[in-house]
Amino acid sequence: MTGRKNEGYLFPSPASLFRRRLRSHFKDTAAVVRSVADDWTVFLYVLIPGLLLGGRLYYGLWKEPLPEWSGQLSFAVIPVVLLLITFMGSVLLLVREADVLFIVQRKKWLQGIMLRSGLYSMASAAVKTSVCYLLLLPFLVRQFHEHSLFISCCLALTISFEWVLMWSKHLIRVQADGWRRRMLYIPFVFIPAILYVTVVILFRHQPVVLGVGAGILAVLSLLLLSMRLRLRGTFMNDVQEDLVKQTSLTSLALSQAIDKPRRIRRKTWVFPKSGPVFRSTAPAKRIAGAMIKSLLRYPRQRLLYLQFTSVSSVVLISLPAGIQILVFAALQALLVYWLFLQWFNFREDAFVSLLPWPDEPSFQAEILAVRTLILPFAVVTSAIVMFTRVVPWVAAFGFIPLAVAVCVVVPYAMLMFLLNKKS
Repeated sequence: MTGRKNEGYLFPSPASLFRRRLRSHFKDTAAVVRSVADDWTVFLYVLIPGLLLGGRLYYGLWKEPLPEWSGQLSFAVIPVVLLLITFMGSVLLLVREADVLFIVQRKKWLQGIMLRSGLYSMASAAVKTSVCYLLLLPFLVRQFHEHSLFISCCLALTISFEWVLMWSKHLIRVQADGWRRRMLYIPFVFIPAILYVTVVILFRHQPVVLGVGAGILAVLSLLLLSMRLRLRGTFMNDVQEDLVKQTSLTSLALSQAIDKPRRIRRKTWVFPKSGPVFRSTAPAKRIAGAMIKSLLRYPRQRLLYLQFTSVSSVVLISLPAGIQILVFAALQALLVYWLFLQWFNFREDAFVSLLPWPDEPSFQAEILAVRTLILPFAVVTSAIVMFTRVVPWVAAFGFIPLAVAVCVVVPYAMLMFLLNKKS
């Protein structure tokens, strides 16, 4: 009777409405991805080579000797990395603002949508964690010599713990805000996280205990899901949380194209007294100092410089000797090229272009600014190359001369290349 009664409706059941909203969520996600990579060349030059390179590196972790730095790793690193992965899990309920008009009055429909959305969130979190776990598997098997029972139980414990963590964070966020939310995070998020790492380390050689713990946490996650379905009076907070989750990818895409509004400060954190960078008052050094301060005071450029330095350091540490030298030279050239682009943008600024720019001081300032800005990066990367390839006492005396040589040669060579390219 009920089925015949709903035959004329577009969505005769909560399951059909859930499927429609899930498809809509997938379409929105795909639209965001297409807005960033709406060209076959992105897949040809970035995605396909990236997949091939990643597959080759993963194959090497299984068949070739592990990187030297892996021998220095402690087993405690594994549960800590897994804990960071579990914090990425989130709950998506697929509720809409318009549901307040009709769906809220029909509890079975609202609970049906939330139940299916919650199970979908748990399944997607399990898949994500399993994929990340596969990346750590070579280290577990080859470095720490763990057997299959521990590997299976540890994965089950991690997934079930992530489910509990997801629902705990969700229930706190929809029922509390401000300082109350932060205080509730301590007993229901941070302390369980510490216990998870401790349990994995303590019962490393007793995987059955980890399996039992996984079963208990799985049951607890289902109880939290049931609690979520019975919760009342949080509909608008549920909608707000869903909007945050659904627009997270859009926010990430826009953050690379649109800068956040900068806070207006009376004084900057970098060079707060606006003193000269160089002691000399020569025109070239004053111009170079102005460019250095303008770049380092801009948060996005400063963050990009630090990110590039940190990623380059990790890459250089993990590479073998022959490839490391080539990558070292390429990274220096890449950063110098970016700094010259920042110099050209500085020259074309509406205010800076009003000032007189004699050719000789401008050329000297250009070289001086780039050499000064490349110096910290050159020192860090030179130290990594020297200390990982030669004996320590030779590296201690050699990395500074190597960094100075990079600062002298690479900017000048890059400038000649750019000038020839323009002509």
